[in-house]
Amino acid sequence: MIKGAEKLGFTPFITPSDIISGNQKLNTVFAAEIFNNRHGLPPLDAEQEEELKSAALLDDDVEGSREERSYRMWMNSLGIDGLHINNLYEEAKDGLLMLKVIDRVQPGVVNWAKIEKNPGKNQMKRQINCSAVIDCAKRMQCILPGIDAS
Repeated sequence: MIKGAEKLGFTPFITPSDIISGNQKLNTVFAAEIFNNRHGLPPLDAEQEEELKSAALLDDDVEGSREERSYRMWMNSLGIDGLHINNLYEEAKDGLLMLKVIDRVQPGVVNWAKIEKNPGKNQMKRQINCSAVIDCAKRMQCILPGIDAS
């Protein structure tokens, strides 16, 4: 293995005794270095390069707990028109987000005639929507201990 690495242009930092003794960390780093430098994959074309740069700009997982990120990503994957969640807690305050998700999961549960579609910063309208979220969740037989519209 060491002679093969030398033929590939690497100066191995491990010895034959490291390999034989089964030093897992050194062997893993050795294999990773070979793969990182000689992976055998074709080079990226211009379109793939642009896609990679675009993906680097996404900061979709920078903040929040693992559960919040998972839930946000799941809701984004539902394909609801005009819905992309960046900050779950801020965007769910008026209840509309949750109502759209509930309606997608179980169509017909939400009575849109009773929903304030543009609550803005009006706390009363937000509360009406949040109460509707709780009512819909109960109709879906969700258990919501200690949760109310506020």
